Order: sequence, then C-alpha cells, then structure tokens
Amino acid sequence: MGAAGTGTVVPTRDRIVEAALRLFAERGTTAVSMRELADAAGVTVPGLYYHFDSKAELISEVYRARGFGQTPDEIELPDPAAIDAIIVEEARREFTRFLGEREFLSLMQGEAVLGDEDALAVGKTLAARWRERWIAVLGCATDLATDADLPAAADVIATFLWGLFVENLRRNDEPVDQRIDQFARLIAPSLR
Repeated sequence: MGAAGTGTVVPTRDRIVEAALRLFAERGTTAVSMRELADAAGVTVPGLYYHFDSKAELISEVYRARGFGQTPDEIELPDPAAIDAIIVEEARREFTRFLGEREFLSLMQGEAVLGDEDALAVGKTLAARWRERWIAVLGCATDLATDADLPAAADVIATFLWGLFVENLRRNDEPVDQRIDQFARLIAPSLR
C-alpha cells in the first residue's frame, strides 16, 4: 500500500500507528475499537494483534509517535550546567512540546480521567518514564549536592509542569516563561 500516492510501501506497523493517531485524535481511545483500527489500517484484527499485544500497547506507541514516553536512554541529555539553568531550559522546551500537542494531550488526559483503563495504564507508564527522564536531566547539573533527592525533585517538576500546562489550557494568558523561571529559582537551592 503506498503512502499518499508516493508509491512507497508503508510498513504494516506504521500504518496501524497512523490509523490510531488519526482515530484517537478524532474520537479518543474509548470510542475506537480494535476492529475499527484494523479496518482503518487495512489489516485484519489478528494482524493488528500480531503487531500490538493490546490496545494499551498501541496507545503507548501513539504517544511515542508524538514524541512522548521515551526512556531515559533514548533522550538527549542537556550539556552540564547549573541546576537552575538546566531546569529552565528543559522545562521551557518540554512545555513548548506540550503546547504543540495541546489537542492530543487534552484528549488523552480526558480519556484517562473518564476511566479508560488502557489510557490509565499507559499514563502511569508514561509518568514513570517522565520522572526517570527528569532524574537523568537533573543529574547533568554541575552544582548538585551529593545528597540531592532527585526522585523527589523530578516528581515536583513533573507535577508543576503538568499543572502549568492544564492551567494554560484553561486560561492561556499565563506568562509561562516567567513562571518557569520563578519555579527554577525556588527548587534549585534545595538541590545544591
């Protein structure tokens, strides 16, 4: 099967992810059945399950296709710098990525809040990876205290960023860069 008239053969797994991206973005995860996904990707239901063991695994792959959920060994770490500079740089970059995927993240968060078990399971996995990523990022700081509690700091940063994102969805008038700078100034001393 060609990709948009290019004559290029799109691997089956990629076709499934593309169909899931489109259908999940349109209607959410709960409203889309595995049969519907298989039909949209041009595969059989057993063929879909050959590539993905579960809907949760497919949802996880959709997040990865959107740039979320990489493990710490898959990410590019920042150059060594002072802890506050690292927090500001990485938080701004991450927040910009959130805004670029605003509709998708809003929809997926809604699915989890409404109780979609697959979305909840994937959300827990992604949250754990997000915290692992922040632990790795914070470990690049040149001025870290030897007893700095990086897991606790990663939890605080992730919670702050997600809260800032949700608040931005609601109001969209927040001076985000200023808030991130203030947050970095508050948390950095506890890690030095």
